[in-house]
Parts: sequence; C-alpha cells; structure tokens
Amino acid sequence: MPLNLITTPIGNYADMTLRALRYLKESDYIICEEYKEASKLLKFFGIKKELKRINEHNENEDAEEIFLDLVNGKNISIISDAGTPVFADPGKNLLKKCIDFNIKLEFLHGPNSVLAAIVLAGFDISRFYYLGFLSPKSDIRKKEIYSLKNLNKVFVLLEAPYRLKQILTDLAEVFPDRQIFIGFDLTMLTEKKFRGTAKDILSQIGEENLKGEFVIVVDKV
Repeated sequence: MPLNLITTPIGNYADMTLRALRYLKESDYIICEEYKEASKLLKFFGIKKELKRINEHNENEDAEEIFLDLVNGKNISIISDAGTPVFADPGKNLLKKCIDFNIKLEFLHGPNSVLAAIVLAGFDISRFYYLGFLSPKSDIRKKEIYSLKNLNKVFVLLEAPYRLKQILTDLAEVFPDRQIFIGFDLTMLTEKKFRGTAKDILSQIGEENLKGEFVIVVDKV
C-alpha cells in the first residue's frame, strides 16, 4: 500500500479537497505532527482514525515501525498541522525510506502558505529563494540574514508564531530599504497582509502582540 502525503488547509477548512477526505477515511491510521491540530481537523469532518505522531524527537525510531506497516500492506496517510506535509515539517526520514525501498507514494496537493504568499506579494517571482525557518538564536539568525545581502532574488522566510517583531527588527537592520510582504494567518478570518519596509510594517503592527502563522517575502534589490 502507498504512503499518502495529504495536504490539509492552512486555515480555512473549506479548502479541504474531496479526494483528501476520501484518502483520510480509507487510511488504517494517520501520521500527524501534533495530536491537537490533527484531532480538530478530523473531528470537523467526522473522521475517526488512530493517530500516530512524528516529530523531531521520535522520527528516527518511529519511521522504522511505520515503514514496516507499509511493507505489510497498511494504508497510511501523513498530514502536517497545516498545509503540505514534510515541507518544513517532520516526515523526511520516512519519505526517504519509502523512496529507497520503492514504496508507492501518493501526493495529494492543496493549499500552501508559501505559494500563496509569494503570489500575493506581487514581486518578480520568476526566480526566488526559499530559506524556511532561520535559527531561533538571535545572533545566529542575524548572521543568516546578513548572508543574504548579496542575493539578488526574492527570498522567503518562515518563523515561529511569536517571533514576528524580532525578525522584522533584524530585517530592518540588514535590509532597511527592501520591500517586504507578510501574509499573516492566510485564508483565516484573522488574515492580515502587511506591505512596506520592515520598519513600515513594525509601525503598522504597533503595540499589537500578533501571534499566528506567517510567511515573510522579501523583494530583491
């Protein structure tokens, strides 16, 4: 049986596809990133399935057990908390093992916050550079951002929900004049779109303590 990589909504459950729902219902069990988010999604659609969690702490050992279940004919699906599984999320070790041993893979595409943000940014995205998550340590993160000074491409960053102001402060220091787009809680009722320099956006946010999922797109020179 295949490993099904199922993309789930990035916020708005109405974006769930009929094919994704069918595959989830037919799964013997579902691999998730966090029980809370996965349970909420399945409950919303009336799906009752066993969940197994994979994260950075247990992926190496649990991937082996899941792989053996696939070899023995179990129908298994993997989802992330939101969006595309394995993309900046756990599951890479399991995916590689499936590729190495020629296990069939089914990819069910759907909402993706990075693609949504780079389109909404309105920048020239004929060439763009995806960095994903930077270091949570301030000094290392600044070095990573400084390393991008000579990159003449649009680049995309992800960050933890509570570090928006910190990374904007770093960007204001390194790229004071670059135009930036931030897609915050895309597709949700709380969706916000910020445009301008890092300093402009910090001013737009003001004293508000925003906490949510966001994607940062920085324009080229």
